[in-house]
Amino acid sequence: MRLGIAILMAVTLQATDWPRFRGPEGNGISPDRGLPAEIGKDRNALWSAKSPAGHSSPVVYGNRVYITGHEGEECVVVAYDAVTGAQLWRRSVKRGFTETPNPLNGPATPTPAVGGGSVYVFFPELGLLAYDLEGRERWRVPMGPFGGVQGMAGSPVFAAGKVFLLIDTPEQASITAYDAATGKVAWKKERPLGFLGSYTTPLVYQPADGPLQIVVAGAVELTGYQASTGERLWWARGVTVGPASSPVIRDGWVYTMEPAGDAAPPFKDMTAQYDKNKNGKIELSEVSGSRTDERIMYRLFKSIDRHFGNSDDAVSEDEWARAFAPNESAGGLVRTKIGGRGELSPAWRTIKSMPYVTAPLLVDDVLYVVRNGGILATYNPETGKLLREARLKDAIGEYYAQPVYGDGKIYFVNKDGKTTVIKAGADWEQISAGDLDAQVIASPAIASSRIYIRTDGTLYCFAAPAAVKE
Repeated sequence: MRLGIAILMAVTLQATDWPRFRGPEGNGISPDRGLPAEIGKDRNALWSAKSPAGHSSPVVYGNRVYITGHEGEECVVVAYDAVTGAQLWRRSVKRGFTETPNPLNGPATPTPAVGGGSVYVFFPELGLLAYDLEGRERWRVPMGPFGGVQGMAGSPVFAAGKVFLLIDTPEQASITAYDAATGKVAWKKERPLGFLGSYTTPLVYQPADGPLQIVVAGAVELTGYQASTGERLWWARGVTVGPASSPVIRDGWVYTMEPAGDAAPPFKDMTAQYDKNKNGKIELSEVSGSRTDERIMYRLFKSIDRHFGNSDDAVSEDEWARAFAPNESAGGLVRTKIGGRGELSPAWRTIKSMPYVTAPLLVDDVLYVVRNGGILATYNPETGKLLREARLKDAIGEYYAQPVYGDGKIYFVNKDGKTTVIKAGADWEQISAGDLDAQVIASPAIASSRIYIRTDGTLYCFAAPAAVKE
């Protein structure tokens, strides 16, 4: 219990930091007050600073903002002053190799984590590195290549003196704990392989009774591990298949989300494009090539051949159908009671129209889900009942940035940089709409009553009007 109390005290003392992907508890929620009701390129911007290419989300610790990026053959870590936007330090290291992920992913999609006096960054084309808060490299662990269908997107997480990293691809799957001071492996556990892999970030969970846990929504299995030893405490099959949105935990319940029975293109469309020898199958040699789409599809076909076929380096129509057969027993928005030991079962599941990338946001007694088209659905978290579904009328495009909450407001940003702020509640209402006039894949961060948003080339800091005028 002392460990749990120490962790809770640390969170309380640094409640206005945003030290990891989706905030202090990985749920997209900030306790901050006095946040702006409008955000946009010309609305409540306290400062803006040039940022390198990359899709990792900003993290904030103390008076500093950290992001990663890439330029040419270099992987980059940048620290900014959180109040002024001044660049404090910048470090670069050459990539170890080159992968070709989905263009909306990239060499710098995983978000940094801060804790234990260090910044931890994961570059899929290099490995896991630790820098002290002044930018001095402390250690590095070379890794990869990984074989992810879409590249790699999961971020490292710091807790209890360790850094946890999930690797989940069709070729390899594991969760590893590294000693935060040295980078040495504390424990590593292999995970079941899935044909799509997982792109999620683990959660840290302290139950009322029992040890600190690391919760993983991975391909095939939702799992809870003991943080200190890696012991597999509990698991649930048929909940996740190949998730990209990270889970949410509250009061001993975990909420996972991904499309259920997601429709795939007809196999005849695939053969028309890739079956060069017209034998009715798609051979891996027919898909090989240097283009990004060819590399992605090669990995997908290879994974299907391995998991649903006979490993003959070709995909038949039957194998394609098995891989994408609608399966109502997996995926969807799912609520599962966690804890104890052994196999668990979901409490409820709803499968209609779920997004792939954006995660659910649970505020008070309302579960918010936003999907492409700017469609916002709200659910009762106890029962899964749909409460309301309506469109964010000024931002109807695609969504990759995770929604965040603070000060009674929820902030949404679509891929085109259109922003929407709503008043939270079962009968939510739109407060404002704005525009950043640039692509946004990274998720916002909230710290010290300021909101940080990264576009393709700029890092913004937004604050309430009084702070901006000062």
